[in-house]
Amino acid sequence: MKKNLKRRDFIKKAGLAGAAATAASSFAAPAIAAGHQEWIICSAFGKAGLLGQAIQAFADNINSYSDKLKIKVYHAGELVPGLESLDAVRSGAAQASYGAPYYWTNLSDAIEFVATCPFGMNAMEQNAWCYYGGGIEEADKIYNALGLKFLPMGNTGNQMGGWFNKEINTPDDYKGLKMRMPGLGGRTIEKLGATPVLLAGPDVLPSLASGAVDAAEWICPAADLGAGLYQAAKFYYGPGWHEPSTLLDLSIDLNAWESLDSATQGLVTNMTQSFNMTVFSRFQAINGPALQKLVGEHGVTIKTFPDEVLIALGNAAGEVVSERGSINAETKAIANHLLSFRKVIKEWFTRGEQDFSRIRDLPFKYPDSV
Repeated sequence: MKKNLKRRDFIKKAGLAGAAATAASSFAAPAIAAGHQEWIICSAFGKAGLLGQAIQAFADNINSYSDKLKIKVYHAGELVPGLESLDAVRSGAAQASYGAPYYWTNLSDAIEFVATCPFGMNAMEQNAWCYYGGGIEEADKIYNALGLKFLPMGNTGNQMGGWFNKEINTPDDYKGLKMRMPGLGGRTIEKLGATPVLLAGPDVLPSLASGAVDAAEWICPAADLGAGLYQAAKFYYGPGWHEPSTLLDLSIDLNAWESLDSATQGLVTNMTQSFNMTVFSRFQAINGPALQKLVGEHGVTIKTFPDEVLIALGNAAGEVVSERGSINAETKAIANHLLSFRKVIKEWFTRGEQDFSRIRDLPFKYPDSV
């Protein structure tokens, strides 16, 4: 979609319902009077899920705390399809989008590295990279080239490996498999003979149920339970090697961002930091009960990928990261920045968090309640 596409033409071309088009036109982009702005955020996620709730709460908070900026959220399918939310920003129909960086690979070869790397960093490591390792600044080089400002706003933490209707016992079991898996993870299973398919969240269950895909990963137990994926498959595999964490992005039109005064920019930045931790913490809090419900109430079978499969996936992922990171100067810069930080922080995580996790499971007596 061309960046200079007029807003009215965009709405017409998107085939929007009359009510949505009327709502969008009444919330013009961006209204500026005496420093006051009104923004539209298009989300790649449905309204009902945790991520839909998060972006709505973010907008509600900005609207409450700021007299300079008011935000209206359109969730996936309300103004445009979820995977077209960034197109709406680049066309001028919206001022920001909420999604995952690997949704925008049609715009940049480098951008998917910002989201996650298979066998890469976990959420704590990735947040450390963003805020104290120069990650935001490095990612901004990619986003600025697209006319955007990047802010991290949410992390799913480690995901599950996917829903299958057959067991995965050897690397060959991926051959011929059509699987919903985006980003570098999707490119990895392609190395093993699978066909990766990119689907927005609301499309995952119907595609899996109809057989349009043979397997699918979405996010984690809480999100997968809410999406009803247990209705279409019973083998639930882990761990999520493909997305050890997934950073979500608020992508803001650079001109709209730069037209904000410094205090409002500071409010938006601080609020994204807050919601980045809120999304991650909430996922962690509700995943345990959700996993119990999937097993206890819905008869889901939890499976662990065999080491043979994980080693094959790891080797394939290494090839993918090397290949994708070598496309051009931009991909090489972000890949090397991430890999350098991963190498150093992984040593500490293994010594600190991973070793603690091991000793916590030693066979000593410890109460579950007192």
